[in-house]
Amino acid sequence: MAQQKFSMRNLARMYGYDESTVRSWRDRGMPTDSDADAQAWIVQNIITPLRDVDLQERLQQERLRKLVAEADKEELELQEMTGQLISTAYLQQSLTSYFSQIKNQMRTIPVKTYLELFESKDALELKQILSAAIDSVLQEIGNSEFELPEEEQNEQQGKVEINTTDSTESNSASKETPTE
Repeated sequence: MAQQKFSMRNLARMYGYDESTVRSWRDRGMPTDSDADAQAWIVQNIITPLRDVDLQERLQQERLRKLVAEADKEELELQEMTGQLISTAYLQQSLTSYFSQIKNQMRTIPVKTYLELFESKDALELKQILSAAIDSVLQEIGNSEFELPEEEQNEQQGKVEINTTDSTESNSASKETPTE
Protein backbone atom coordinates (compact mmCIF):
# COMPACT_ATOMS: atom_id res chain seq x y z
CA MET A 1 0.00 0.00 0.00
CA ALA A 2 1.44 3.40 -0.96
CA GLN A 3 1.72 6.04 1.71
CA GLN A 4 -0.28 9.22 1.18
CA LYS A 5 1.45 12.56 0.76
CA PHE A 6 1.54 14.65 3.94
CA SER A 7 -1.10 17.39 4.26
CA MET A 8 -1.61 19.56 7.33
CA ARG A 9 -5.03 20.64 6.09
CA ASN A 10 -6.21 17.01 5.81
CA LEU A 11 -4.88 16.16 9.30
CA ALA A 12 -6.54 19.23 10.78
CA ARG A 13 -9.86 18.29 9.20
CA MET A 14 -9.49 14.61 10.20
CA TYR A 15 -8.94 15.35 13.91
CA GLY A 16 -11.16 18.44 14.15
CA TYR A 17 -8.35 20.88 14.97
CA ASP A 18 -7.30 24.12 13.41
CA GLU A 19 -4.43 24.00 10.92
CA SER A 20 -2.31 26.20 13.23
CA THR A 21 -2.60 23.51 15.92
CA VAL A 22 -1.28 20.91 13.49
CA ARG A 23 1.61 23.28 12.68
CA SER A 24 2.40 23.53 16.41
CA TRP A 25 2.43 19.72 16.57
CA ARG A 26 4.91 19.74 13.71
CA ASP A 27 7.08 22.16 15.72
CA ARG A 28 6.88 19.76 18.68
CA GLY A 29 8.29 16.91 16.58
CA MET A 30 5.47 15.42 14.53
CA PRO A 31 6.92 13.72 11.44
CA THR A 32 5.95 15.31 8.15
CA ASP A 33 7.15 12.67 5.73
CA SER A 34 3.74 10.96 5.44
CA ASP A 35 0.19 11.12 6.80
CA ALA A 36 0.58 7.65 8.35
CA ASP A 37 3.63 8.65 10.40
CA ALA A 38 1.95 11.90 11.40
CA GLN A 39 -1.21 10.05 12.47
CA ALA A 40 0.79 7.59 14.56
CA TRP A 41 2.57 10.52 16.27
CA ILE A 42 -0.76 12.29 16.94
CA VAL A 43 -2.26 9.15 18.49
CA GLN A 44 0.80 8.57 20.66
CA ASN A 45 1.46 12.18 21.77
CA ILE A 46 -1.94 13.90 21.66
CA ILE A 47 -4.84 11.48 21.88
CA THR A 48 -3.44 8.85 24.28
CA PRO A 49 -2.48 11.41 26.97
CA LEU A 50 -6.00 12.86 26.74
CA ARG A 51 -7.48 9.40 27.38
CA ASP A 52 -5.19 8.71 30.33
CA VAL A 53 -5.95 11.90 32.29
CA ASP A 54 -8.63 11.75 34.95
CA LEU A 55 -10.34 15.14 34.89
CA GLN A 56 -11.25 15.17 38.59
CA GLU A 57 -7.70 14.26 39.56
CA ARG A 58 -6.33 16.97 37.31
CA LEU A 59 -8.69 19.57 38.84
CA GLN A 60 -7.64 18.54 42.35
CA GLN A 61 -3.97 18.82 41.40
CA GLU A 62 -4.54 22.33 40.03
CA ARG A 63 -6.47 23.38 43.15
CA LEU A 64 -3.67 22.04 45.33
CA ARG A 65 -1.09 23.86 43.22
CA LYS A 66 -3.09 27.10 43.62
CA LEU A 67 -3.39 26.64 47.40
CA VAL A 68 0.34 25.96 47.72
CA ALA A 69 1.14 29.06 45.65
CA GLU A 70 -1.16 31.22 47.82
CA ALA A 71 0.39 29.84 51.01
CA ASP A 72 3.90 30.50 49.66
CA LYS A 73 2.90 34.05 48.75
CA GLU A 74 1.51 34.72 52.24
CA GLU A 75 4.63 33.24 53.83
CA LEU A 76 6.86 35.50 51.73
CA GLU A 77 4.74 38.54 52.66
CA LEU A 78 5.01 37.61 56.36
CA GLN A 79 8.78 37.18 56.12
CA GLU A 80 9.04 40.57 54.40
CA MET A 81 6.92 42.23 57.11
CA THR A 82 9.04 40.70 59.90
CA GLY A 83 12.27 41.77 58.22
CA GLN A 84 13.46 38.26 57.38
CA LEU A 85 13.15 38.90 53.65
CA ILE A 86 14.28 41.86 51.57
CA SER A 87 12.16 42.98 48.64
CA THR A 88 13.82 42.93 45.26
CA ALA A 89 12.79 46.55 44.63
CA TYR A 90 14.64 47.65 47.77
CA LEU A 91 17.66 45.54 46.87
CA GLN A 92 17.69 46.93 43.34
CA GLN A 93 17.44 50.50 44.66
CA SER A 94 20.26 49.92 47.16
CA LEU A 95 22.57 48.31 44.63
CA THR A 96 21.86 51.03 42.08
CA SER A 97 22.73 53.65 44.67
CA TYR A 98 25.90 51.81 45.71
CA PHE A 99 27.13 51.31 42.14
CA SER A 100 26.32 54.92 41.33
CA GLN A 101 28.48 55.94 44.30
CA ILE A 102 31.32 53.75 42.98
CA LYS A 103 31.01 55.25 39.51
CA ASN A 104 31.02 58.81 40.85
CA GLN A 105 34.01 58.22 43.10
CA MET A 106 35.95 56.56 40.29
CA ARG A 107 35.24 59.56 38.08
CA THR A 108 36.77 61.89 40.67
CA ILE A 109 40.19 60.24 40.38
CA PRO A 110 41.41 62.42 37.50
CA VAL A 111 40.18 65.58 39.25
CA LYS A 112 41.94 64.67 42.49
CA THR A 113 45.21 63.61 40.89
CA TYR A 114 45.53 65.76 37.79
CA LEU A 115 48.44 67.82 39.17
CA GLU A 116 50.38 64.71 40.15
CA LEU A 117 49.63 63.14 36.79
CA PHE A 118 50.76 66.25 34.96
CA GLU A 119 54.03 66.32 36.93
CA SER A 120 54.83 62.66 36.28
CA LYS A 121 58.04 62.14 34.33
CA ASP A 122 57.35 58.84 32.61
CA ALA A 123 54.65 56.25 31.98
CA LEU A 124 55.69 54.09 34.93
CA GLU A 125 55.28 56.96 37.39
CA LEU A 126 51.92 57.83 35.79
CA LYS A 127 50.79 54.20 36.23
CA GLN A 128 51.88 54.16 39.88
CA ILE A 129 50.04 57.41 40.64
CA LEU A 130 46.84 56.13 39.01
CA SER A 131 47.13 52.74 40.73
CA ALA A 132 47.53 54.41 44.12
CA ALA A 133 44.59 56.74 43.48
CA ILE A 134 42.35 53.88 42.32
CA ASP A 135 43.36 51.72 45.29
CA SER A 136 42.62 54.62 47.63
CA VAL A 137 39.14 55.16 46.19
CA LEU A 138 38.36 51.43 46.26
CA GLN A 139 39.56 51.22 49.88
CA GLU A 140 37.35 54.18 50.78
CA ILE A 141 34.34 52.56 49.11
CA GLY A 142 35.08 49.22 50.80
CA ASN A 143 35.32 50.85 54.23
CA SER A 144 32.09 52.83 53.89
CA GLU A 145 29.19 51.29 55.73
CA PHE A 146 25.79 50.91 54.19
CA GLU A 147 23.23 53.35 55.49
CA LEU A 148 19.50 53.17 54.96
CA PRO A 149 17.96 56.14 53.15
CA GLU A 150 16.39 58.65 55.60
CA GLU A 151 12.83 57.58 54.79
CA GLU A 152 13.58 53.96 55.61
CA GLN A 153 15.51 54.88 58.76
CA ASN A 154 12.40 56.71 59.99
CA GLU A 155 10.23 53.71 59.15
CA GLN A 156 12.61 51.33 60.98
CA GLN A 157 12.69 53.63 64.03
CA GLY A 158 8.88 53.77 64.03
CA LYS A 159 8.70 49.97 64.03
CA VAL A 160 11.17 49.75 66.90
CA GLU A 161 9.24 52.34 68.94
CA ILE A 162 5.96 50.51 68.36
CA ASN A 163 7.51 47.19 69.39
CA THR A 164 9.08 48.66 72.55
CA THR A 165 5.85 50.38 73.63
CA ASP A 166 3.91 47.16 73.07
CA SER A 167 6.36 45.16 75.17
CA THR A 168 6.44 47.86 77.87
CA GLU A 169 2.65 47.86 78.10
CA SER A 170 2.52 44.07 78.34
CA ASN A 171 5.24 44.07 81.05
CA SER A 172 3.42 46.70 83.11
CA ALA A 173 0.12 44.84 82.72
CA SER A 174 1.71 41.62 83.98
CA LYS A 175 3.19 43.46 87.02
CA GLU A 176 -0.19 44.93 87.94
CA THR A 177 -1.86 41.53 87.94
CA PRO A 178 -1.89 40.30 91.53
CA THR A 179 -0.54 36.84 92.16
CA GLU A 180 -2.32 34.74 94.71
